[in-house]
Amino acid sequence: MKVIKFNSPKGVFQIPLHLVAANRADYYAEKDGVDIGSKEHKEEIDWVVNDDYEGVGWLLNNTNWSDWKGVAVKVGDDVNCTDDDFWCDSDNFDIINVN
Repeated sequence: MKVIKFNSPKGVFQIPLHLVAANRADYYAEKDGVDIGSKEHKEEIDWVVNDDYEGVGWLLNNTNWSDWKGVAVKVGDDVNCTDDDFWCDSDNFDIINVN
């Protein structure tokens, strides 16, 4: 499974990439009049999951930390960024595979 792992002022967190991909696909489905669960919707999710950056780009540019607090999982206590650069610096975000 792929996740987006990121540094925050409260530690290191992960969000499943498929949730970010679904959030993006849902947005475009509604905008474009595509049925959620349709072939086009699923293809949009797959495209983001298989891309090396689009999930991070969508996360940072179209959502807020408050949108993900309920699904983000804390995986470490290290603090490597400040409130000033959190959720705006893509250097703090990586797509990784976890088992």
